[in-house]
Amino acid sequence: MNNNSPVARPTARPGASPAARKIQVTPVSPSAEHLGKLCSICGTGILQSDTIVICPVCSLPYHHDCWKEIGGCGTYGCSAAPVATIKETVAEDVFTPGWTAEKKCPECGSSILANALVCKVCRSVFPTERPMTKMEWQNRVYNEKEVERIKISVIAQFIFSTIGCLFMIMLPVNLITHFTDSGVFVVRRLPPTLKVLFYAALAISLVWTILAISFMGYSVVTK
Repeated sequence: MNNNSPVARPTARPGASPAARKIQVTPVSPSAEHLGKLCSICGTGILQSDTIVICPVCSLPYHHDCWKEIGGCGTYGCSAAPVATIKETVAEDVFTPGWTAEKKCPECGSSILANALVCKVCRSVFPTERPMTKMEWQNRVYNEKEVERIKISVIAQFIFSTIGCLFMIMLPVNLITHFTDSGVFVVRRLPPTLKVLFYAALAISLVWTILAISFMGYSVVTK
C-alpha cells in the first residue's frame, strides 16, 4: 500500500563540498589477509580476482566499485565515510537503505544489511539487494552457476524419457518432479529453454505410457 506520507532519504547537504572530503585510495589486488572478508557495502566476500581498496582510516577492505559507488568508506562513524547529509522526502515505496537498515533473509530469516547480496548466516546469494519475500525467493530463476549444474540433469531426463522401455520409470519421475520440489531441480525455477525441454520429456513419457497401455489392451482384446 502506498500512501503519500514521506520518509527520510539522505542527500548531499547544500553548500557542502563532497570533493573536499574525498579520500584518496589506490586500487590493489587483495592480499591473503583480505581474502574471504566481507565488503560491508555490498555484503559479499572478497575474492582473489577482485580489485579492492583499503580505507586509510579504519583499514577495512572494500571492493573498488563499491567504494566508488558510495563515495567513501562504508563504516558508520569513520571519517572517510561520505559527507554529512540532510533529509529530503521521497515516496515510501522507494527502496533507500540507510547505514543501519536491515532486511530479513528469505532463506533462514536472519537479520542482515539491507544492501547485502549474501546472507552472513546461511550464505544464500540474492539476485537483488531489494528485500525478497519467501515466495519470491522460492520461485526465483536459477542463476548461471546453478543452471550449469542442473542442465545435465534436465537433458538426461529428456533423453531417458524418449526411450520407450523406460516409460514405467520416467513417467513417475517426471510427474514427481513437476508436482513436488523433491526432484534434482525445481521446474518453476528453470529458465525458459530448460523448462520447454522438461515439459517435452513429460509429454514424451506420457505418450509412451498411452501407447503401451493401448498395445496391451489391444493384445488382450485380440486374444
